[in-house]
Amino acid sequence: MSTPVPVMTALPSANREIKLISHSPLFYWWPVWLFGFFMAGWTYVEDHRFAALPADTTIAYTNELAQGVSDYKLQTKVVPEGMTKQVKTALDNTKEPVRGTAFPVRVSQHAWLGSLFVAILVLVVIITNVPLRGLWSFLVIIMLIVIALFIHVLHGWDDIFERLGHLRIYINLAGYLTIATVILIVWLLAVFIFDRRSFVIFTPGQIRVCEHIGDSVRTYDTAGVTMLKQRDDLFRHYILGFGSGDLILKTAGADSHEIKMPNVLGIGWQLRAVEDMLRERSVSAQ
Repeated sequence: MSTPVPVMTALPSANREIKLISHSPLFYWWPVWLFGFFMAGWTYVEDHRFAALPADTTIAYTNELAQGVSDYKLQTKVVPEGMTKQVKTALDNTKEPVRGTAFPVRVSQHAWLGSLFVAILVLVVIITNVPLRGLWSFLVIIMLIVIALFIHVLHGWDDIFERLGHLRIYINLAGYLTIATVILIVWLLAVFIFDRRSFVIFTPGQIRVCEHIGDSVRTYDTAGVTMLKQRDDLFRHYILGFGSGDLILKTAGADSHEIKMPNVLGIGWQLRAVEDMLRERSVSAQ
């Protein structure tokens, strides 16, 4: 008669850990530097130029015949005393072509490009500073759709600014590059260096927490820990955060403490992994 072989259940490894990182609101600023570089590339490829001219400048077409071919040239009528620095530079570069293009500053001829970039910047500022959870997120989306349709009926931003006294937004190539580069550098430092100092680490027996940069790491037992995922902000957590969320942890015992971890990336699947770990620990303890 054969002897039954006992089945061994693998216990969770003590070295297993899950780390949740709390990010700063700067994480949600990626559309600003992304669209900044995109619009800088658009402006570069379009290759239109910028010049600051006096208010009384006029443009005239002259028809000159050279070897039987009509040559149309733009002439700017500017009084020498009112000539701007850009026009003087253009005149110097025209006389001496070796010095470069007459108007070296690149700017798009489409005013909506600058308007769209400003709109993105303002929206990101509002989204990262004004939390809108639940029904409020849905209502704001409906409002934005209505505004977008209203602007479309009015034939776009260009016509709106035209009616407001030629208030059009033009940003040159250097403007896009400067804003995008500075924000990208700050974004990289925040996401990959500074934000990693705000974390909570789950292991089968304990939790290690560091809520702020420079704060000490505190340790709590996992027994009796409750986890609460706050209601999502549709704009911040899904549109800009790719499924991020805000987490609140409450420890048990005499040294109970409430731990707030905002802007945790992938919070859905990470919480499931944490719950599985705590469940395994509870089973192994029994």
